[in-house]
Amino acid sequence: MARTLGVLVAGGAGTRLALGVPKALARLGGVTLLERALGILAPVSDGIVVTGRAGLDLPLPPAVATPGGACPVRRADDQAGTTGPLAGIVAGLESAAFDRAIVLGVDLPFVESAGLLGLLERLSGHDAVVPVAGGFPQPLAAAYAAAATAILGAALRSGERSLTRALAMLDVLLLDDDALARVPGGPGSFFNLNTPADLEAAERRLATRGASA
Repeated sequence: MARTLGVLVAGGAGTRLALGVPKALARLGGVTLLERALGILAPVSDGIVVTGRAGLDLPLPPAVATPGGACPVRRADDQAGTTGPLAGIVAGLESAAFDRAIVLGVDLPFVESAGLLGLLERLSGHDAVVPVAGGFPQPLAAAYAAAATAILGAALRSGERSLTRALAMLDVLLLDDDALARVPGGPGSFFNLNTPADLEAAERRLATRGASA
């Protein structure tokens, strides 16, 4: 049983980015969002499952190299007839036994591996740890206990499609900006990339990092 399961939610169609490819295959800083997210998740995971709708063609490596060894990567399809981030999270959580899971959306390119580890370290006694950056909950960059699997799965199969409403069924530790300031990366690392303007802003942010390195 994997102690820490990495769940990469990568099913977005990328329509708002208007690039003609799934969001996971949009490129930022010369690499795809998929490649970037796998690199973020791998150091804190014993194995990664990438979720998306059936038929979504994503090129996945068999494993990602980390300082601790190779982190295996596999695929799990969303349940037939379901869509959205809740479906992706449930597909991942139900794909394997685990002690704890760390979920990452493919459109959060500035989340840091150390920040995800900080969320996992706060999970004890809760069903989930969810950042609330700038007042906005980020359940696609969050830690989940094994107990969350059955609750979220039952919500999905009952017809629930809202991840926010499903999370209300869990014991969730919410981390506001003050708490996130003590997590590597801080509140600013939870930048969602959804539009061409977001992509341009992300490229500028990377360029600024490179110039100051």
